[in-house]
Amino acid sequence: MKPTLIIDADDTLWENNIYYEQCIAAFAELMGAQGFVQEEAERTVETVERERIPQVGYAPEEFARSLVISYQRLCESHDRPIEDEVPDRVWEIGQAVIEYPIVLLDGVAETLARLSGHCRLLLLTKGDREVQESKLARSGLGHLFDGVHVVPEKDAEVIRSLLARYGLQPEQTWMVGNSPRSDINPALEAGIGAIYVPHPNTWKMEHEEIAEPERVIVLKGFGELAALFAGAERRQKV
Repeated sequence: MKPTLIIDADDTLWENNIYYEQCIAAFAELMGAQGFVQEEAERTVETVERERIPQVGYAPEEFARSLVISYQRLCESHDRPIEDEVPDRVWEIGQAVIEYPIVLLDGVAETLARLSGHCRLLLLTKGDREVQESKLARSGLGHLFDGVHVVPEKDAEVIRSLLARYGLQPEQTWMVGNSPRSDINPALEAGIGAIYVPHPNTWKMEHEEIAEPERVIVLKGFGELAALFAGAERRQKV
């Protein structure tokens, strides 16, 4: 049986969080021009997102809405009126994350092409289905995957469901991703291998202490997967 790699998308295959960070920086700058402290504006966005995401999910439009709510909350906390034109300007800033350009990370395209001859490749990503499928289509990588799965959240139960659906053996299955919270720890909990590819701009909400670091393979870049799984049909996980 071929090994199976379950691969994350955002910030593992292509840039994602940098566009959100740029929007938050632009929002904070606008709030500074409105007389608020920029650092407080950034903290307010983080608080609002933590509150709203469990209810509304990860759609880009909801991120833009969170920015507007953050502005409203800043006004409320400082007992200031909401200026008529500012919510529209904030909303426009948030629109930048909708259909941003797909920029593949170094080595991704050629590495996936090589791996496709040695491994079964499954894409597992969380978020809005239409948005994530659009990103994959624009990336030009879709044909390299044997299955694509978009879920509201990634956890151990989701991974176990993939094991059952595809008849996968845990000792021959790895999760590859940049997020300790959504990729690495769920893989460890589900009893499969975990391959951590850190990204310098991983979203704060995806940071988490790795549960069993001794079980995790850490790579410097996605391209290292090709060497790791060369001749992978006969490779057995220690």
